[in-house]
Amino acid sequence: MAISKSLGNQLGRFELAINGAKAHGQELPKEAATVAANLGSRYKTIQELNAAQEKIKQNVAALTKKIANEVKAAHKEASKIVRLAEATFGPRDARMQEFRPASDARLRRQSKEENPAA
Repeated sequence: MAISKSLGNQLGRFELAINGAKAHGQELPKEAATVAANLGSRYKTIQELNAAQEKIKQNVAALTKKIANEVKAAHKEASKIVRLAEATFGPRDARMQEFRPASDARLRRQSKEENPAA
């Protein structure tokens, strides 16, 4: 049977070892009590770090959502500017190139104009 590597399973195994050492401490060598105490402190540290990690994950998810909302709002505003420019200048006006991203063909044409040897 394969041993599960999830953190929850590992913490459960650590807890069983600690509880077993406490329950049978009289029958085990004295070294077992020291090892169980060390394991207990590591167990507590792992739990604290795991809680901190989960909080960070929640913060990252919230920030990612805020970024996505801001990007969406920025796209809407950029589109509005382009529509206003089209209404002012007309959709075929040369000045409209300044409001739109360059196409691949336009980028190639610009690079040839800047560097004719290429």
